[in-house]
Amino acid sequence: MHITPEDAAQSLAQIQQTQHRALRSAPPMFPSWYLVAVWTFVAGMQLVTEVTTPWVLWIGAPALAIALAVAVVAFIREVRNQALRPHASVVDPWSWAGLAGWIVATSLGGVAMAFGFQALGVAYPRTIMGAVMVAIVALTAPVLTRWMSVRTARRAETSER
Repeated sequence: MHITPEDAAQSLAQIQQTQHRALRSAPPMFPSWYLVAVWTFVAGMQLVTEVTTPWVLWIGAPALAIALAVAVVAFIREVRNQALRPHASVVDPWSWAGLAGWIVATSLGGVAMAFGFQALGVAYPRTIMGAVMVAIVALTAPVLTRWMSVRTARRAETSER
């Protein structure tokens, strides 16, 4: 069988187009629900340490820790079993920098919010901050994880040109 250089180039281009379509339509590199689960754990710990009675704390804190451990196991399973995962060599490092920036921004935003609520004399400022931050994270985490995947797909496309 004889394959001309033009046929080989055309086949390679078709393979690359298929890869790019798959990367663009793939689910995010990791599930955004995990970020929400972590913030829910934080908000739950704020609730049981700031608002509840000691006996609820002794039950609530271990229950929250177990729930977070279950979330970590589910996260690892989901990431390992993803049908399409980009190779580390094509993952855009700026997407990870964006994740780090998002973590810092949400953490510092939460601290500033708690201090603001405290300065305003709001009852249970850290618990309210935790609840508000869960809502903010639930709204922004899917956008963040999708953005990370789009950056990776673009990097894969431009690295092959």
